[in-house]
Formats: sequence, C-alpha cells, structure tokens
Amino acid sequence: MSTITISNEIKDSEEFLNWYKNNRTEKIKFKGKSEKTRKMKALYKFIKFHEETKEKCEINMNNYNSLLLNEENEFIKEAMENFTSSNRGGKYIRSSLCALGYKSFGKEDDKYIPLSTALEIFQTSILIHDDIIDNSKTRRGMDTIPVKYKKIYSSPIKTNKTYEKKLENLSNSLALCIGDMGFYLANQIMTKNYRDNKNLAKLLEYYNETAIKTCKGEMIDIALPFYEEFYGKENLENQIIEIYKLKTSWYSVVGPYVMGAILSGVDDEKIEKLEDALMNLGIAFQIKDDILGIYGDEKKLGKSVHSDCEEYKQTVLYSYAVNTKYKEELQKLYGKENLKPKEFKKIQDIFIDSGAKKYSEQLMDRLFKESFSLILSLDFIKEKYKEILIGFAEYLKVRCK
Repeated sequence: MSTITISNEIKDSEEFLNWYKNNRTEKIKFKGKSEKTRKMKALYKFIKFHEETKEKCEINMNNYNSLLLNEENEFIKEAMENFTSSNRGGKYIRSSLCALGYKSFGKEDDKYIPLSTALEIFQTSILIHDDIIDNSKTRRGMDTIPVKYKKIYSSPIKTNKTYEKKLENLSNSLALCIGDMGFYLANQIMTKNYRDNKNLAKLLEYYNETAIKTCKGEMIDIALPFYEEFYGKENLENQIIEIYKLKTSWYSVVGPYVMGAILSGVDDEKIEKLEDALMNLGIAFQIKDDILGIYGDEKKLGKSVHSDCEEYKQTVLYSYAVNTKYKEELQKLYGKENLKPKEFKKIQDIFIDSGAKKYSEQLMDRLFKESFSLILSLDFIKEKYKEILIGFAEYLKVRCK
C-alpha cells in the first residue's frame, strides 16, 4: 500500500478526521512540525489504536453475547436477545481508554479485554436505564428495549381496556430488569477473569465508586429539570457541571482509563494525578455532546436531535440562554413534546442569538486546553501512550457524533 503524505491541504484535526473516514489507509506521513500537525499525528495514532482495540473487543463481546443466548426459558432467552442486540453497535471508546490505561504503565498484553467487555456491558446497562427514564425511542440507530418489547407483544390473541397500560408497564419493567442484570454481569466478568490478580479488590472498589458516582449524577440529571421548571433554580450552571463530572467524566473518561491503569498495578498517587488531568476532559466531552445534540447530524448521532429539547435537558447551552432576554421565548418551546421543525429551528437560533452557543464553545475549548496541558505534564506515562491519550482528547474535541 502506498504512503499518503498529509501536508498543508488539510488544515486541522477536524478536517483530517473527516478526510480519514473516506481515505482509510495503513500508511500516513505527516509533513511539518506545527502544533496542528502534531495534534493531527496524535489523533491518527489514537484512531489506529482505537481501531485495533475495537476489533479485539468486538470479537470478545460477540463471543460473550453468544454465551448469554444459551437459555431454555423463552422469556429469559427473549430478554437476552434484546440485551445482546443492545451490546452491538457501540463505539468502544471506553474499551480503548481501558486498554490505553492498562498499556500506559508497562503492560503490552491483552489482559485488559475482559475488563473492557465488562465496561461496555456497564455502558449498555446505563443506556437501557437512560432510555426508560427519557422515554427514548432509538439508541445506536435501533429501537430501544422498551420499544422492542412493545413490538414483540403488539398482536395479542385477546385484549381488553387494560392492555395498553399493561404493555407499557411490561416493556419498561423488563427493560429495567435487563439493565439491572447488566451491572451484575459486568461484576461477574471481572471477578471470574481477575480472581488471581492482586489488584482485583482495588479494581472492584473503583468500578463500584464509578457506578455510584454515575448514579448520583443521574439523580441530579432527573431532578434538576423538574426543579428548574416548577421551582426555579439559581446557580443552574453549577448543578449542570456537577452532572457532567459525575455522570460523564467518571464513567466515560476517568473510570475506564483509571481502571485499566489499576489493572496494570498503578499506585494511588498516580491515580489522583490521572483523575485531575482527565476530569475536565470529560466535562468538555459532555459540552461537545450537548452542542452536537442540538446542531449535529441525526443520522450520525443515531438519535433524534430533538430529544434534548423535548426532554427539557439541562445543559450549559440552556442555563446560559435562560438568563438572557430570550428566556420567555425559549421556555415556550424548550421541553415541548413533538417539536415542529420550525420550533426546533427557533431554539437553535435562540442559542446562537443569545450567545449561549458561543459561550458553551468557549468553555469547552478552555477545558480541552487545560486537559491537554495536564496530560502533557504526566511524566510517569510512557511517551508513546501519552501521545495516544492526547490524540484521544483531540478526537473528543473534533468528533461529529
């Protein structure tokens, strides 16, 4: 395969990421030594690391899914089919972070793979619960589990006036049970595969702490929209940033990376420094996600771009705009079900005209910049993997889904 040289025709990482999606190749050289070129090079190294990790982890997940389908009871088998279908189609970013954390401290084997599988199952379970809470219809471009159950039992042999309500309860209740089960499956994978590893107790403690923080973040995320709508809330942005820390930073960034590092035997002092370096990265990641949730491509996102608005989701975009002259106009539309295209466009315009989009982007950029600086200061990480970690941060900054 011929080598492709990347030079001035591609200006930055965002252009490179879009270019790479259509020009995948094993051999790329980067011309120049500018900061933008270095970031593109780091981004490419992360992409290649992620592709290799994802391939290994998908194979392991598919094998694990097959084992889950060995059930005789028709209801359990049906539940396992729904659960395993939800385990497919993920980005496997957490798996790559777990692998990166593991390899950053001297380990070059693949013993991280069961842990990565456990974290992906944990992610699936969180999303199943999220979909029940948010009454979401699609996830990863597919029907959510409650929707799947409604379709499975959509043609009863007999019916009465309680059918619709009972079907709703059945669909949500079974999805809730399936999500609960996933947490224990993740725990089981870790205990079975690392029972002889001296770091197992520490690993499980950190996994549980990550899960607890995620649940705390979810509780604030559920309560805050109601409280803000019916009681009013000062310091709304502070509450939102707390959600981002607990619900996004810990389980999307800090947790997976640090758990991989713990598996490799990293000490507590280094763990604290890793947490400090990665926390703002997770917050910036969520702000980016919120911006994409309003201005992104629905096909790429795999969910409706109206969902954040219709769910009255509390974001930095909203908390800024609601404190401007556009408050009354915004609150007439934000949280409204079945938004019309013109109404959604109006919300998009309000976030721009009020300065909310610009403010969110500036906050996001500042947090990314701080994270880059802190990651570069981590002198105990092998340079090869530090560059990949910088590439991961750059990926989060420029991604479009």
